[in-house]
Amino acid sequence: MPKPPPSCDFNAELKKLKTAPPARIYLLYGNEDYLSDFFLTKLRDCCLPGGDDGFSYKRFDGPALDLSLLAKALDVMPFLSERTFIELRNVDINKLPDTDKAISLLQSVPDYCTVVFFQDASYEPDGRLKFVKFLKEKGTALLFSAQGRTALFRWMDKRFAASGKTIEPAAKERLVLISGDLMNRLIPEIDKIAAYAKGSVVHVSDVEAVASHIPEADVFEMINLISEKKYDNALHILAELLKNKENEPIGMLSLVASQLRKTYGVKLALHAGKRKPEIIKLFSITWDFIADRLISAAGRFTFPQLRAAIESCVNAEYSMKTSSVDESGLLTQVLLDLMLDDAEDAS
Repeated sequence: MPKPPPSCDFNAELKKLKTAPPARIYLLYGNEDYLSDFFLTKLRDCCLPGGDDGFSYKRFDGPALDLSLLAKALDVMPFLSERTFIELRNVDINKLPDTDKAISLLQSVPDYCTVVFFQDASYEPDGRLKFVKFLKEKGTALLFSAQGRTALFRWMDKRFAASGKTIEPAAKERLVLISGDLMNRLIPEIDKIAAYAKGSVVHVSDVEAVASHIPEADVFEMINLISEKKYDNALHILAELLKNKENEPIGMLSLVASQLRKTYGVKLALHAGKRKPEIIKLFSITWDFIADRLISAAGRFTFPQLRAAIESCVNAEYSMKTSSVDESGLLTQVLLDLMLDDAEDAS
């Protein structure tokens, strides 16, 4: 599986807007939509410092793209500004009906025009396709993904400071583990925690009390608890997950299977003599403390346990898709079997 391209250097890209003319073509995508939205706003302001004058700004919303309308927009000369700005939101660039015509149009974008393909967080451009290759080779393709520890923690400090709070490093780690590391998802959590915390310092207990859990975090925690033989705690998390009607059992099963496969992969890497820095790079693990917990869990499970659990996930998924079964019960049984294998191995 090819590794994903590296995330753009957000601050460096912002500096470019201040020191050099904007590019003619941009592709903005990635799951960190807080940063992509922010960059799009700054890019638009750079191209149209006076705002939308009714002539120099055109916006088209996908998923379809009318190439005749795009051609007309490209022919518009700036009127009350030095540049024109064309914003193409959520155009399905993986399924353009006339790729060659689209490429031909964009090859002649005037120097005074900037065309931006802006994708929602969930959209993944297919880099194998001719049009996507064109955008990446001839334009400026910027991937906005979750920020690393230093950048994200600095941003979190600023958000809490705006509410008159400081937050302990351990509390920041716990918040990331519970609620994820995407900024738009963290903003309401930070506001909620800041309002809840009684003193000027936010502690781990404050985060634990009110932060919302994302399913991925709960599954990660559940597998770790099973590895630690804390079965009651793991089953409590499972019950809470299933209580939420937005969590479809088949979706939860997919997350469980993914976590078990990653745990199995880490165990293989450990068996091959790989150390933590190599494992972090090999599995694209963003956070050091998450790597520590994953490595610990991998060390506590045996290869037969993990192989059997992964096979159970495959069988359960097949049953869910092909027959009328109690999906919640099937998911629960997968985890109970893992606990049983774990307990038998310990004895």
